[in-house]
Amino acid sequence: MEPFTMRYLLLAMTLLSTACMTNRFGEVPDPLGYRVRAFENVVRWGALEKMYAFTKPNPGKPVEIPAGLGNVRVTSYEMANPLAKITPTRWTQTAVIDYVLTDRQIVRQLIDQQFWVSDDEGKSWYRENPMPQFR
Repeated sequence: MEPFTMRYLLLAMTLLSTACMTNRFGEVPDPLGYRVRAFENVVRWGALEKMYAFTKPNPGKPVEIPAGLGNVRVTSYEMANPLAKITPTRWTQTAVIDYVLTDRQIVRQLIDQQFWVSDDEGKSWYRENPMPQFR
């Protein structure tokens, strides 16, 4: 085979192999993948007060949403480390969030280490650790 043809064959094989990867979460349970993707969309699109809907409900203690979230504009949300299993009902991932404090036009970045937990064998998932602090 000519070198030129071989390059096209290798390129085609590479493209076909990556096209077969449809689930970016790999072997992650579907409910967890959907939940994490929903959280990402909430943060990415700037509805930061809705992040607190991803915490475990506690009827005795209402969720306190911090003031000042309206002053934050998220400019980027990227996964630094994809979801990784700790146990079958506890997973972790790390995201890098870039944002701007709009009243001062200050650009900031935070590393958000997330822990996702299920108490019902993977049917529903919630974020176990505190939400990121946009300061």
